[in-house]
Amino acid sequence: MEFRYKGYTESGAAVSGRVEAADAAAAARKLREEGVFVRSATPVSAAARPLGASARAALWRELGALLAAGLPADGALALLRRRADGAEAAAVARIEEGVRAGHGFAAAIEGAGTGAGAFECAALASAETGAALPAMLSRLADGLEAREEARGAVRAALAYPCFVLALGVAVALGMALFVVPAMSAKLAESGLEMPRSSLAIVGACRFAAFVLVPATAAAAALFAAARLRARRDRAFAVALDRALCRAPFARWRATVAADRFASVLGVMASGGVPLADAVPLAAAGTGRPWIEEKALEAAAAIRAGESPADALAKVPQIGGELAQWVQVGEAGGCLPGMLDAASRRLSASASRTLSTRLALLGPALLALVGAFVLALSLALLLPVLKLSVQAGA
Repeated sequence: MEFRYKGYTESGAAVSGRVEAADAAAAARKLREEGVFVRSATPVSAAARPLGASARAALWRELGALLAAGLPADGALALLRRRADGAEAAAVARIEEGVRAGHGFAAAIEGAGTGAGAFECAALASAETGAALPAMLSRLADGLEAREEARGAVRAALAYPCFVLALGVAVALGMALFVVPAMSAKLAESGLEMPRSSLAIVGACRFAAFVLVPATAAAAALFAAARLRARRDRAFAVALDRALCRAPFARWRATVAADRFASVLGVMASGGVPLADAVPLAAAGTGRPWIEEKALEAAAAIRAGESPADALAKVPQIGGELAQWVQVGEAGGCLPGMLDAASRRLSASASRTLSTRLALLGPALLALVGAFVLALSLALLLPVLKLSVQAGA
């Protein structure tokens, strides 16, 4: 049987992966021999089909409502399984099987192959610890629905500019490959040459079409391969995440990570979980390997006596956003409320940033296409003007 595990090495680094073993205890022993301290080991169903974000949002909302009404977890899951169908019914059945086998709710969801991300699993694990599972399920549903709305807005905002961009590139390629060479041949027959300015414009357009576009596609393919390797190689994942912090969109990614961190940490703090134990789990919910690594160091510093605000301030990307909120919350004895307020503020900030960039991206793409086509048009018009001038002379 194959198990999906999460744990820590002897040096304190977080690791995850899959292992073959007869049962969960055998998997834990096998990994311990390899120097891994197992935090969770859940069976992987071979027939698991991940659910989309919209389907998970609906499932979490309904499950949270049933749990809030007082139903036990297995009873609520059985009720949902009877009314669901298709992939959702199979996913609920796998979660129910994990819960009945004695696994925690978050571990059962992770092992069921529902497609839940690191943030969802960490948030549910923190809610189980703090006895706030119904509220967290509802919050996760809100977050997934908001993310789907943002994705829909991105697709809607980019649909027209991307169509115009593709059409412009196709027209430019046709002009560069057929129209311009034909005109050059006609001018040569008349004893004329293409103006240097036209040749320069055509050369630049050909460079953009035949070099820049393939280079962009190759860069996208390399990035996808790097993401795939990062799922298997923890050290490479940390290095890749650190490198992405210098990318143009790093500020927005940092805001989203801080929002997720504050959300999970607030739930755990309200449940009475010590910050030294809550920080690594909250960092796992960000989906950012570099942040997870630095959060382990922050947790060790808190256990050593350093103030939580000072320890969190050293965590990259999120420390600057949250350290002051944590300091004020600790001083006022209202840390969960301050973290919840920080999460709402960061979420609103991320939404505003995304809306602003989308509003600018569409016109920028249109302007780029317009400049590209204009350059090729000038390359065709300049020889005609030159020929007209010479004919008039």
